[in-house]
Order: sequence, then C-alpha cells, then structure tokens
Amino acid sequence: MRVFWILFSYEWRHFRAAKGLVLLCGLLLATGLYGIYYGTTEIERQRQQLATLPELTHRNVEELKVKFPGPTDAGDIGYYHSTFAVHHPDPWAALSLGLRDVNPTYVKLRLLGLHNQLYASDNTNPMKTLTGNFDLAFVLVYLLPLLIIALCFNLLSAEREEGILTLLLAQPVRPATVLGAKLAFRAGIVMALAWLLSGVGMAWAGVPLDIRVPSWLAMSTLYCLFWFGVALVVTAWQRASAVNAVALLGVWLVLVVLVPSLLSLGVAAARPVPQGIELTIRQREEIHAGWDKPKTQTMNRFFGLYPQWRDTTIIRERFAWRWYYAFQHLGDQAVASQARAYAQGLQQRYDLVETLNLFSPAIIAQTSFNALGGSDLPAHLAFQRSAARYHDSLRAFYYPLLFRKVDFTHADYAREPQHTFTSQSEMPTVRRGLSKLLLSVTAVLALGFVLVRRRSILPH
Repeated sequence: MRVFWILFSYEWRHFRAAKGLVLLCGLLLATGLYGIYYGTTEIERQRQQLATLPELTHRNVEELKVKFPGPTDAGDIGYYHSTFAVHHPDPWAALSLGLRDVNPTYVKLRLLGLHNQLYASDNTNPMKTLTGNFDLAFVLVYLLPLLIIALCFNLLSAEREEGILTLLLAQPVRPATVLGAKLAFRAGIVMALAWLLSGVGMAWAGVPLDIRVPSWLAMSTLYCLFWFGVALVVTAWQRASAVNAVALLGVWLVLVVLVPSLLSLGVAAARPVPQGIELTIRQREEIHAGWDKPKTQTMNRFFGLYPQWRDTTIIRERFAWRWYYAFQHLGDQAVASQARAYAQGLQQRYDLVETLNLFSPAIIAQTSFNALGGSDLPAHLAFQRSAARYHDSLRAFYYPLLFRKVDFTHADYAREPQHTFTSQSEMPTVRRGLSKLLLSVTAVLALGFVLVRRRSILPH
C-alpha cells in the first residue's frame, strides 16, 4: 500500500507539471458551470413566462367584462375567453432540461375543440432538437468522457515510449499496482470535477435534498467508472499512445453518437407515429364539415355522448352556441382514437428505447438524468393528459349554462376551473438506469481486469 501511495503522489506531481491537462480540466469546469448557468437561466425564463399567464387571463376577463357588461350568453364567453393549462418545472429540470425547451410549457385553451389547441405547438426547430440542450447533464454525458480519454489514452504507453516503464518495473513494484495508482488518481480528479459541478448545480438550482441527490451522484459516478473501464480495456492491449487515442475516440463516437443515432432511426422505423399536425388537420376538417350537417343529426350524435342534455330545447334558430360547441366536441371525438394512438405510439417509442439502451451507457445516463428532472417524454405526455382533463372540466362548467340557457355573469369568472401541473421525477426509470449502468460498469471492468491479467504488462 505504501508503494501505491508513492505512485499516487507521483501522479499528482506529474499532473501539476502537465499544464495542458490542468488547462483541460479547468476548461471542463468552466464548461460545466456554463451548462449550469444555461439550464437554470432557461428554467427561470420559463417560470417567469408562466408567472405572467394569470395576468393575461385577468386582462382577458377585464376586457370581456367591458365587452359584456351585464349577464350574457355563456357561448360568447366560451368563445372569447381564454385560459391556460400550465406545466411548471421541477427544480431538478435546471440540471437536465430534456424536452422542456422543445415542447410547450403551457397550452392556451378555449371551449373550442381540444386537439387543435393541444397539438398546435408540436412543431419545433429541428436544429435545436439535433444539437440538444447545453445543460449540466450534457456536460456529464457527452464531454466528461472526452476528458477521461485525454487523461487515460497514454496511461502506460507514454512511460513505455519514453523508456521510463523499464526502469519503473525494475523496482520491487507490481505492474498492476502501477496501473491501479494511475487509474485511481485520474478517477479521483474526474470524480471530484463531476461531484463539484453536481454540488454547484444542485445549490444553484435550489433542488430539494431528497433521494434524488444520491441518485444523481450515483449515476454520475457509475458513468465515469464505465469510461475508466473502457480506458482500462484499451490500455490492456498495450498499443502505442496514438492507437489508444484513436481507439478510445472511436468507442466514444460509437457509444455516444453512432448507437444513439441508429437507435433513434430504428425505433422510428419500428414504431411509426403520425405527427400531431395530422390530428389537427383531420379535426379541423371534421369541425368545418359540421357547419353543413343538419343540426338534428349533430345534436343526436352529441346527445348519444351526453344524454343528460337530451331534454333541452330543440334548436330552431339558424345559429346556436350549444350546437356550435356540440360539433366542436364531435370533431374531438372523431380523432379521439387517433389521438390515443399518437400518445401510445410516443410512449411505445420511449419504452423501446428503454429496452434497447443497454447498448449505449450515454443513453442510459441521459434518460435517467431527464427522468430525475421530470423533463422526459412521460412527463410531457402526463401534462397533455392533464390539459385534456382540464378542458373536460371547462366543458363541464359551461355545458349547464349553455344547455339550460343560464346567463353568464361576472361572478361566474371566479368559479371557472383553474389548472396547474408540475413535473414529477420518474424514479422507476432512474432505478432501472442505475441497474443497467452498474451492469455495464461491472462487465467492462471485469473485461479490463481479465485482459490485464492475461496480457502481462511489458516494458517493450
């Protein structure tokens, strides 16, 4: 053990003398701090945006009070009055933005057809989707392995090429001790950076100190250990530094870039999902066709869904709000099965990635970080379901006024349902990610140890 610590201290002196490595660690630290700044700034921007929505609703109400100073038909209010379904972020989302900056954080709703409003913001900037989010999770998943590669590509090959390894092994020291001291020192440097950035990020974002703190740290640690295991495997082959560097960069390219891209293409082909815009187009066509259908036919279809309103007055006038909202809702019903298939298709894609992500620890780590932050696909789908339930509550509020022909008064604004939704961490996903990553780490370290034992470290 004394020899181990002597070698460890030597590595520290060597590291301080290598200005390039110190600069590289400093650069990663600065990059991580910027990732934390970007993530927290983006979440704060979203919070500020969501905080303005009640004021917008209040202004809309005040305008309607001026426009309709006395009791009025509830249909007019339902058409002109807008409210919001809001998706509040969890504090952890600042460390892993996930889908929060490509999916809408709120939906503006009126009493009209739901799906045209729910999927109106589905289109996103494809370049933004391609490049991803520059947050702390991005730094840990994509950039930290590059630092490990820079620290470990010449783990033993540099001493061998300089002739130092021959002198070192001539001393009463085992090669495994030399290799272990070098790996332990580099792992300590990288773990310290990862934990420091994680601690700063947690403090900056003001996350609650619960089970998610050790989960995040465990995920970061296991992910780093995986890449040190990869470095151990490459080092065990005892090739030149240039060959090691190319091999490690090749592994990074395959596991971090190529496999996720191929997996994304494969999952998209295996689970085709129509775009939300197709839903809105079909619903819009169905609603527009409602103008030309006989009112009796429309209302009979509607009463089949809501028999409690069947005893209301027959519509004889040319236009009636309850008829208008009836065929709006029938437009939603016409695409209900397609909407369910759309949401189920997205969930099936996510589940398939969860099944296949064992081939890429980068996907495991990124998915787990997003699940911790409540910024993954299941959180967005849960918000959409919540918005749909809120729209149902709005209809339940307005329908008695519409079908019983009860005037809407100013006091009714205060009785209108409100909506709020806050993301929750997907801890089952995190636990599965930790288990898979632990399995990957065990496998790669075991392979590295076997190769080291079978391929004796030689000074040549």
